[in-house]
Amino acid sequence: MTERRTTIQRPPEAAIRRFQAGQVGDDTVGDYLAKGWSLGICCKACSRLTEWTPPVLVERFADRAGLRIADLVPRLACTGEGGCGSREVAVFPHLYDDAWTWTPSA
Repeated sequence: MTERRTTIQRPPEAAIRRFQAGQVGDDTVGDYLAKGWSLGICCKACSRLTEWTPPVLVERFADRAGLRIADLVPRLACTGEGGCGSREVAVFPHLYDDAWTWTPSA
């Protein structure tokens, strides 16, 4: 499998430490999809950075486009391969590096 190239970078540690879910406002998964944004997820306890691209967001949340990103944050954790298990994360939007269009389902 070929890995996709991305320009996403981990924000400065000070910004990650100060992050609170309310900072993302009322943006929803659908907003991210419509704007062509990936969701960057940074663990506060380790250096892990994960990118959920628009195709991944559709796969995970196709039927919940109205889900607020701020409501998603408390359910995230640094798990899976290479994860430390921490439930303290910071998120941010990142303009997806590939071509992307999305039309919400009716």
